[in-house]
Amino acid sequence: MTPQEAEIRKLARVLGVGVERLAYLADVPVEDLRELRERATTVLFDAHLGVLERMAGASKLLPVPVLAKMAERVFGPLLAARIAGLVEASRGAEIAGRLSPAFLADVAAELDPRRARGIIGKLPAPVVVAVARELSGRQDWITIARFVDHLPDATIVASLEFIPDAALPEVAAMLDDPSKIGKVRDLLPPERLAALPEHLR
Repeated sequence: MTPQEAEIRKLARVLGVGVERLAYLADVPVEDLRELRERATTVLFDAHLGVLERMAGASKLLPVPVLAKMAERVFGPLLAARIAGLVEASRGAEIAGRLSPAFLADVAAELDPRRARGIIGKLPAPVVVAVARELSGRQDWITIARFVDHLPDATIVASLEFIPDAALPEVAAMLDDPSKIGKVRDLLPPERLAALPEHLR
């Protein structure tokens, strides 16, 4: 997979369209595609910002168990992802800890990790690993790759257990920062490292 193909797949995810609809962007430099994706993400996440901020503020008045139930049954993953970056990190992590792995995986797919890095950094490792297992079962390598920059090494190591060797090249291709390939490589045990394609060793 070329860097352009990877960026187009990530852009298609952000826009909620099929990759084939963006095939005309194949000759655009990868840096420009990344900038387009980041701008599109900003526009989408900042839409209705005032309303989202009021919702995040109002959430302080409700108990965490009630908020967790509301997130799954009323808000849904898209709205939960938009609000996540506006909630105080410790409270957001506490709410996330009460959500099902399947729902958290749905939220992760909609989330901009840069906006919720405080919450991500406070999530207990078992919660992250459960979500990684769910995402791996869905073969959602885009979402898995987006969180590599924001997780402690020990959590990445535990999560890698659920990512098959055959998927590691695709996860590597989806990393926003190609230099992070080295980080993932350094965390792999020798037997798994040997299974990687030569260009990733």
